[in-house]
Amino acid sequence: MKIIFLIIHLLLLFSIINYGQDTIPHVQGKVTISIKKGTIECDLILSNMPRISDYYLRLNSGMNIRNITNAERPMSPLNFERSFQDSLSYGESLSYFIPANNKSGKYLPYAIRFNYVGMYPVIFDTSSVADWRGNIAFNGTSIRADGLQSAWSPILYDITTDTRYDKVTYDLDVTCNDCAVIFVNGSQPVSGTHAKVSSTSAQDLTIFAGDYKSVSINGTYFLNPDADENQLTELEKSLDSIKGYFEKKLLIPYKSKEVYIQTTPVSKKNSWLFASYPTIIKVGWGEGMKSFASKTKGDGFIQYMSHELAHYYFGNTRTFNSELGDMITEGFAEFLSLHLTKVWFGDSLYNDILQRKIQVLSNLTPIPISKVHAKSDYQNRELYVYYYAPLLFLAVEKEIGEEKIWEWTKSLIQSPTTFTNYLFLEHTLKNVVDDKSKFELLRGKYFYSEKSLQNIVSTLDIHTKELSVSKAEENKAKSYYYFFFSRPSQDAGSSQNHVIRHTEIMQITCTKEELSAMAKPIFKRINDECENDSGCFSDLNFYDSLESAQAALQRWLEWATKDGGMQVKILKP
Repeated sequence: MKIIFLIIHLLLLFSIINYGQDTIPHVQGKVTISIKKGTIECDLILSNMPRISDYYLRLNSGMNIRNITNAERPMSPLNFERSFQDSLSYGESLSYFIPANNKSGKYLPYAIRFNYVGMYPVIFDTSSVADWRGNIAFNGTSIRADGLQSAWSPILYDITTDTRYDKVTYDLDVTCNDCAVIFVNGSQPVSGTHAKVSSTSAQDLTIFAGDYKSVSINGTYFLNPDADENQLTELEKSLDSIKGYFEKKLLIPYKSKEVYIQTTPVSKKNSWLFASYPTIIKVGWGEGMKSFASKTKGDGFIQYMSHELAHYYFGNTRTFNSELGDMITEGFAEFLSLHLTKVWFGDSLYNDILQRKIQVLSNLTPIPISKVHAKSDYQNRELYVYYYAPLLFLAVEKEIGEEKIWEWTKSLIQSPTTFTNYLFLEHTLKNVVDDKSKFELLRGKYFYSEKSLQNIVSTLDIHTKELSVSKAEENKAKSYYYFFFSRPSQDAGSSQNHVIRHTEIMQITCTKEELSAMAKPIFKRINDECENDSGCFSDLNFYDSLESAQAALQRWLEWATKDGGMQVKILKP
């Protein structure tokens, strides 16, 4: 009897883990890339799609479509239309459908052939204003395009169930005559200018091709690394240990070896990591994989990498949709990273991170998760999903214990549902707690309360200088040394935007509320008298001592005038 129960349980677990994308589309065809020209030309067939009536086909907005045809046999080109209703698209892609004279007004062939070409700027001098995950980036030596947000290959989306079919099997013939290595997510890197790559398991089509080296350590690939082989060997051991820790806690093994990519952005300031399993990509300047070997940067690198490795569970093993999907995905990845930080590096670093998160959250009054009805309710996505959410999950852990929190984590990954919304979050926790009064207390304290952040801080016993200030002390008058500083909002140094204005350092004794009231008319005056055609950004800077204010004003002036062409004017009170 026990054996039969175990078999049924394992079959159920397998079906749950793989529920997220019930049908796996297949992509096959040719891709031709030029790193030097910034071009990508595709002739692709999308097949094995689920039979859905209300859909979008998302494709990067930089792709120019030659035609879309039924791929079953040579047919005339199909009419296609753009939809402007796809509010859930990330913005990099446009949404298309094939019109029909039927109930849904849409027609979806069994197999669709897309023929299109895109040309993108090759930015080797970091002159782009920004870089981000969904950007199709040519930096002069490589192309980087993720398989989800950039939508360089067409992605089917089911409107009714909020299901994105970005994970596909594939057979691709990729040519890049100015590349040394070609890599498509889910297959091994191929050295040379031509690669036939395929995957029978579902992957998103992240691609990284260019002139770089590929290093394999125990079956784990490092592409374009700045570290030597000894450092990569040690890094591989540490990353494997992180995976082992998560596997032990969640009882779900990693199915494949990872590929770690290091590359540079096409802008000067952007830096980030993201996961497209089994690939983890670091985009940024300075040390990358080499920073792991640093005594001062090593623990920070491991923290970031553990967050990305946690996305194997939250984002890959299971994808989360609805209004809270983003919060669950990123919040639990960060929660798992914090857990590992405490185990590996101890309470001191762990508590420092919690304090920093709370200090940053002083700029946000988070809405309770039960009242989130759209992603816009987050107010500030980064603060809500990376700071507030993991702290909330840590507070729940302290209330229910470590054993129960891991049960809840596994339940979120494994419980079958169509929409991973608030009701799903609440239902899974209720089942794990299995105590009505205890659950009602948790729900009221963290999910419904307008003071959920204060409750979290109290439960976690996090002490910061800012939070220890009482309301009475906050309203107490004190002396401030302050100055206003105004600068062009953009295009600084041009003939139309070259004026910096600031006040002298002044002193005032008042409360913070009175200081804010005093500043409002001055801000209005600064904006009214702005001499820059692009507009002005203005700041009030205040300090406890004259020396601190003088040093800050000097830093502002040095920063704002370093490129020359700026005129500094003193704003008289």
